[in-house]
Amino acid sequence: MPPKEYKLTVFYEVYTPDALSRIDERAKHDKGLKGLNRILRSDNEYSKIDRIHLDKCLHFAKENGGLDADKISRLSNPNDLHEWKSTYNEFLVPYFFTKVFKHKIEFVINPEKKGLGDFHIVRPEGKVIVEVKTPKGDDPDMQEPKESVRVGLDKGLLKSVFFDGAKQLKRGNKNLIVICTQHCAWICDWRPFEKLFYGKEVITAAFDNKIGRVVEPMKTKFTPDGELNRHKKKRFTRISAIASFKNDIYCGSPFSEEEQQIQFTLLHNYHAVCPIDQNLFPDLEQFVPDKEKGSIEHLNKDKRGFLIEG
Repeated sequence: MPPKEYKLTVFYEVYTPDALSRIDERAKHDKGLKGLNRILRSDNEYSKIDRIHLDKCLHFAKENGGLDADKISRLSNPNDLHEWKSTYNEFLVPYFFTKVFKHKIEFVINPEKKGLGDFHIVRPEGKVIVEVKTPKGDDPDMQEPKESVRVGLDKGLLKSVFFDGAKQLKRGNKNLIVICTQHCAWICDWRPFEKLFYGKEVITAAFDNKIGRVVEPMKTKFTPDGELNRHKKKRFTRISAIASFKNDIYCGSPFSEEEQQIQFTLLHNYHAVCPIDQNLFPDLEQFVPDKEKGSIEHLNKDKRGFLIEG
């Protein structure tokens, strides 16, 4: 018996004929919205799969009280592709946490008080406040930059949304910032995050000018000049951890309507006032403080690829 065809449901509650027509008209003059229009309307097999994943995510948000009028407006009449993707990620991240890590979540809807994040992970020991950020990303007309240019580009894309999230979150909570890099073509994994937030490895060597050669083997030394470490009076201590999140990556499984591919890595803040327990995300690649050694330990290396199934 052939598999039962998936029927879109909440998708059509958000994308009414009028909403689709508006996006279609604006897509004629906006390259980003043209890409969105392809997802929403194209008969291409990949676009159909994208719509199925979007519908599942919208259904999850509606069931859990997260699909309010503001979110519907931002999805159905977005200013640009970035606003649409940002809103989608505010549903996709909690959907991922629930499906893969079995977390109980609650959405924050038009909070009277700022600093409560986009949703909460609800735990017996207290809530984790989660703020989801999506960098605007690269210019779609931009050619691939040289390596030296790319490093600065990565830093700028991540730094602006991190600062924005850090300003919004309040002290005294377990605060997690999830940065979604789907629009950042050259941010492929956690490495730009490690450099920006922790620091970098520097290669040193002793060179004797008289004999014209290196007299001691090259060594690597970690320089803690990242945003979480470099300030003498530590800043951002309210931030418990930062996560790298990217969807639609290859995880060793076919791209299908039953599975959505996610890349996710967690970077803990050594100086956090309210740290997050690493067991909140079991079997996940994490950078975790070791206070006895005075260092950050890289745990579960390469366990960053996940599938949302069902």
